[in-house]
Amino acid sequence: MKKWLIIASILVLCFIGFVSGAYIKALQPKKEAGNEAFKKAKEEGGLVTMEEFYLYNGQDSYSVIIGEGEKGTKKIVWLPEDKKKEIVVENYKDGKSKKEIMNIVKEKLNPQKIISVKLGMEKNVPLWEVTYLDESERFNYDYYDFKTGEWLKYYRSI
Repeated sequence: MKKWLIIASILVLCFIGFVSGAYIKALQPKKEAGNEAFKKAKEEGGLVTMEEFYLYNGQDSYSVIIGEGEKGTKKIVWLPEDKKKEIVVENYKDGKSKKEIMNIVKEKLNPQKIISVKLGMEKNVPLWEVTYLDESERFNYDYYDFKTGEWLKYYRSI
């Protein structure tokens, strides 16, 4: 009986190790993309530290980095994948925070669950993309202007 317990324990530990290794390996490309984006944000946007990193895929793809600038101010840098588009740099305090956007969504939409809130860019407008489950448990994507927090009605919910 002890042998079976030991064998079962070893198998469970091996399974946990395998799953953990696969998970870490799966996250590696995002980590590498974040490091590359931070290097570019340091050069182009004047960031010194990186606090958060988002990959945004809409009509265009952007890497978005939140961090501190040289003077200690919190900044956001939107790096477009398309080299022809301009890099956008904004002060974090000049727009709505993630927490403020979540409060707006909770008040107006009363979602069952907010899944994610991330920064992005559409039609040269910095925005917050909110993914949530509505009361019917359907996925929805709503977009809010970064500066004003207003709902951007020219995007549709899915």
